[in-house]
Amino acid sequence: MVNFRNCLVSVLILFSCSSKNTEEALGPERKLTFVLEDSVMVDVLEPLVIDDQQISGGAFLMREGKSRKPYLISKKGEIIKAYEILNEGPNGIGFGAMGYSFLGEDKWAAQGLFNGYHIYNLVGDKIKLLDPIHLGIFAMSIYHFQTFFRGFLKDGEEILFGIESNLFDPSSLSKENRDQPMYYDSVKTIFTYRAKDQELKQFDAYPETWGPRKERKYVGKPEPLIAYHRSKHEMALLPKVGNQLFIYDFSGPEPELLHKVNLSHRFRPFEIPEFDEKDRFSGNYPAFTDIRYFGERILVEFRTKVPQDIMQGIMAKSERYYELPEFKEATKTYAKPYYLIVENGKQIGVVDELPVHGALDFASEGGEIFINDNLEPLVEREYNVFYQLKLNM
Repeated sequence: MVNFRNCLVSVLILFSCSSKNTEEALGPERKLTFVLEDSVMVDVLEPLVIDDQQISGGAFLMREGKSRKPYLISKKGEIIKAYEILNEGPNGIGFGAMGYSFLGEDKWAAQGLFNGYHIYNLVGDKIKLLDPIHLGIFAMSIYHFQTFFRGFLKDGEEILFGIESNLFDPSSLSKENRDQPMYYDSVKTIFTYRAKDQELKQFDAYPETWGPRKERKYVGKPEPLIAYHRSKHEMALLPKVGNQLFIYDFSGPEPELLHKVNLSHRFRPFEIPEFDEKDRFSGNYPAFTDIRYFGERILVEFRTKVPQDIMQGIMAKSERYYELPEFKEATKTYAKPYYLIVENGKQIGVVDELPVHGALDFASEGGEIFINDNLEPLVEREYNVFYQLKLNM
């Protein structure tokens, strides 16, 4: 005779295991992949990066990685225009540029090196110069693949949106309070800047419900990452420390919180370690490094770190430790990028590796992700390649 109780227990165990496996397969850490869809080749010798693409999916704004010279490139990779603006001439912006962004379909903006925002038509004629918005020069960061602003049209108005660390003067706080949690209450470095009348609005860089600010815990001054969806007028704000992503409706004059997303990955600690300035370069904490909208989804990147004991040993060998072969080998072995995918206010999965060699460069509102294999290619070449990926669901 069949033992009914044992059969029932077996069914319950099987059902429980099946439910757990289904939950893991469809949960926030569901394993997803990117697949290669296409590539864009540009016949320019100098390594290029993508700063922006027209919302229509048309031309790209690219720039040389070293000189930061801008180019208008068709979506097929053809050079439409090489802009000669890195000079002191009437159409110039001086000899330094932070980055470039389209302003509608027929204009683009250049962020000068602390000399304002320069607006051009597609031919390359300067139409307008907007005054600088920084209060002084308190900090300066330049990245290969990221710019600090985005241009768009809102109710017919030309608007720049971005983050400017020099909108906050650290001396506005007492020396003691600069390294305390109240620092987060004061920093309003996210901005909108209207081209018509140069109206500037500033917003909190650290949300009130961000863990360290809410818990009054000091974790350093990591500038947050931001992204803007120009069709939906939606903003994503990602503090580099912690596991919280904030998504706002920005269709009105003020951003309104839509979603607070808890992010997770097996290589991300739940607790934020105590801050120690000495460990800024040798600590193990995997800070977030990039955020992009691609279509209706959001792509978040973080990188693992070289273990602290290994890093400290390398740094002890030389002040220029970053030139040592040991550093390069350790970085190759341990410092790897991982990606979290967010959709409709929830994390829907993770991507643990790219299908091609290169680094995350750009993502479009059409849903494409572009990987740059130009700065450190596996094979030397005299042209640029951008691999176009899509998410495989």
